[in-house]
Amino acid sequence: MSSDLPDSGGAGARGWFLALIGFTVVVQAAFNGIRVLISYRTLELGGGAAVLGLVAATFSLMPLLAAIPIGRWVDRGYAAPVMWVGTGLTIMPAALAAAAENIPVLLLANMALGMGQILTTVSGQALIPQSFPTAELNRRFGSLTIGVSCGQALGVPLAGFVAGAGEEPQVQVALWVMAAISVLAVPLMLGVATRPAPRHISRSEAKSTSQSPPALLGIKGMKPAIFASMATLAAVDIMTAYLPLVGQSYGLGVQLVTLLLTVRTLASIVSRLFIGQLTRRFEFRALLGLASLAGGVALVLIPVLPRFWFLAILMLIAGFAFGLTQPMTMTWVSMLADPANRAAVLSIRLAGNRLSQVVIPALASAVAVVAPAGSVFLMSGALLGMASLTTLTSGRPPIGRSKRKRLE
Repeated sequence: MSSDLPDSGGAGARGWFLALIGFTVVVQAAFNGIRVLISYRTLELGGGAAVLGLVAATFSLMPLLAAIPIGRWVDRGYAAPVMWVGTGLTIMPAALAAAAENIPVLLLANMALGMGQILTTVSGQALIPQSFPTAELNRRFGSLTIGVSCGQALGVPLAGFVAGAGEEPQVQVALWVMAAISVLAVPLMLGVATRPAPRHISRSEAKSTSQSPPALLGIKGMKPAIFASMATLAAVDIMTAYLPLVGQSYGLGVQLVTLLLTVRTLASIVSRLFIGQLTRRFEFRALLGLASLAGGVALVLIPVLPRFWFLAILMLIAGFAFGLTQPMTMTWVSMLADPANRAAVLSIRLAGNRLSQVVIPALASAVAVVAPAGSVFLMSGALLGMASLTTLTSGRPPIGRSKRKRLE
């Protein structure tokens, strides 16, 4: 790690880092609450399973193309401006989704919301390896992803509570509420901006130290780490988009479905609270492979017995597994890259995530046309099983029990 880390410890670091976690909670509450509501609004406007897959894919289409250039800007020291733009692209699409009266406008709002999500996520994640020593990465990424889970745990049930409060679903009212919540990101962003400004790197200097995406992907261990992340995030998206449809088919209302999604999120929070202890106790590759496998089995079982308590148990298993996978893959790819390329490699990981969010929901949409809706969970579970296999056969990552003193 570079020796010129800006205030990597002490009260100053605690202040802006706590603001970053609070910011993450708010924007993730907005992202996740709005996305669930957009699924219900799509159903209200006459869209079916195929349209739901298209809506899910539009969230990730532009971010897929923009992720790597965003990472390059962040590596050059422009994390704060990138995050400010992302804040604006969280608030405006939220209001547009609330005002939308047809599916094309919903698609536009969803696409813009996806850009806000990628801008805030790349910049927020990159601040951690830019600001803290190697020994703190697992813990700091775990804390950041707890903020993600807390945002999901607050945003999804709040959206469901407001939407289901009347005799008839009030989806548009709930969208306006989520738009208002997204505005709370502004004062928290002001707190993040108190982080000491890094040195801005010129384009020519950055070019001399940056590695191309193919070169970064060629680093041993990079592809399995990214694939594990891709399969997990696609599974989360499949759950978010298609659990309302499964619930509707089996008589589970908006509030019960959002409660199930909240159970999954709370389980992720619990696993992230203990990620430090787990990564010290168990070999890194084995723990990550087991997490992918457990999540995959849970997904495959969702359509088998769609009763509330059975689904709640599956959400607990999947949520705990998913809670480990994402921060562990962040640490893995961060340690594989040199400091000048860490935001770039995190953005490649996110680009892979977005690719999975475009391709897999689109494929799920096609599958849902010719097969029962539950088949999309089988497809996603199979991908997680493949991710488990590639992780376990990838060779030992440069982290885990053998390096515990360095990464505790």
